[in-house]
Amino acid sequence: MKNWWNISPRSKVDKGRPDYYITPTHDFTQYTRDAEEKYWRKETRFDWQQNIKDNLRTHLDNLGQDEFSRIFFLVLPMVGAAVEHKLSRIRMHKLPREEDALKDMADCIPYDREAIQQALLIHEPLVSFQQSITRLKDQSEMLHTSVLEMSEHKRLGFIRLGTNVKPIETEAESNQQALELSALTAQLDTVLEQLSRLEKNSKPETERLKNAVCERLNAIEPQITEDLEYTSRLVNKTLQSWQLPGDPAELEQLKDLVLKRQLRGLKDIANHALVVEQSAIAPLTMGIIHYRRYREIQEAMTTFINDEAKHSATFRRFLVEKLEAKEYISSILIKGTSRYMWLARFMPGAGLFLAVIVEAIGAAYLEFFGNEKYMPDKLFCSIANTISTQDETRHMDLCVAMYNELFRRGIRWEQFRNRIALKVMMKAVYGDKTEDHHLIQAFRAFGVESDALYGHVVGRLSQQLARIGLYIEPEELLAIIGRK
Repeated sequence: MKNWWNISPRSKVDKGRPDYYITPTHDFTQYTRDAEEKYWRKETRFDWQQNIKDNLRTHLDNLGQDEFSRIFFLVLPMVGAAVEHKLSRIRMHKLPREEDALKDMADCIPYDREAIQQALLIHEPLVSFQQSITRLKDQSEMLHTSVLEMSEHKRLGFIRLGTNVKPIETEAESNQQALELSALTAQLDTVLEQLSRLEKNSKPETERLKNAVCERLNAIEPQITEDLEYTSRLVNKTLQSWQLPGDPAELEQLKDLVLKRQLRGLKDIANHALVVEQSAIAPLTMGIIHYRRYREIQEAMTTFINDEAKHSATFRRFLVEKLEAKEYISSILIKGTSRYMWLARFMPGAGLFLAVIVEAIGAAYLEFFGNEKYMPDKLFCSIANTISTQDETRHMDLCVAMYNELFRRGIRWEQFRNRIALKVMMKAVYGDKTEDHHLIQAFRAFGVESDALYGHVVGRLSQQLARIGLYIEPEELLAIIGRK
């Protein structure tokens, strides 16, 4: 009989898990960032000095007569509908007081009508006052963090030199740290005092400025209403005659309205690209944890996430710096992303299948607007083309390779599940995209009918689905989203 109390300690030695990491049958190293490969840099790859408005204006000026008329009469109905909406709002609720609403209204009024620009200038004192408080709050938070960090270093006997932290070795270093801490503390006290003084008077001062804005806007409201009514008459007259105005001044006014609508459309297109790239980061991060036994796949996905973050930063810079626009993310997309992460956790095969769909649609979208035929702005066109050709193709190949490596079995259940997931995803992505949807109208502002974009997207999607064993013709995909 064995003496269980005297078991050799050798049997307790942890021998490790030599079979823990799984070597895939596909070569995933081809999707990994390599020091010898030359990837683009978002700071230097593009000409950020370009003027977007000048690019679009030059494109309009260089269009042939037929193409110019086609785009003109695609855009003018949208302008006319927007003008009528603004007039209806003024009649019901008076002139809006919010700066963003006034900027939106300015897009519906020709350049030579100055009342709306005066209305925007009226807002400047209020905006400046609110921004001064925000800047002081940000500054106080950063200084407070720096003081806490330096105080902790001093307590532990360390000093920061540039980006490095080292033990204090000399009295000179200790004195230097004390002086820096004293200066930071004094600066923080000054900022907090200024902030306290502003916040104490914030409410009455804000009310005073708001009342002043309201009074001046009330005075200028009749002129803005008259400008909108003039624009409505000009647009309706042109649409009824279905001919470009013979008066050069009127033609220039209408051209300005078309240009403004294209700028608005470009904001929507860029925001959509930004949101798609940004929403891919969180699920990919979770995927790195999920595939922890696959080192090669983890490394490839790390490159994938880095690319998506770089794409997101590039589109955000374009949106904020070049178009002076704010990022907008719909609540529907946020909820959809949360549901996707839940699905990817408990049904990783279905989650990766959906990732194939999302990557295929996103890549096709950027490929489409990376074509000068459809995107007249050279900067956005170059960004979309670079990302689609240098990164998205590699991302698409990675998603396909991962699915085929990990989840492709060729069984009926897999086919059934993927078809159901495809229908749900396609209806979720395109179900609300009616002809009145802001993104469809953004395409039309550049003369692109939705059928052309949808045809390109479903064609590319059909090709990628075939690579993972799901053979669906583009016509069937169009039927799923109600386009056929």
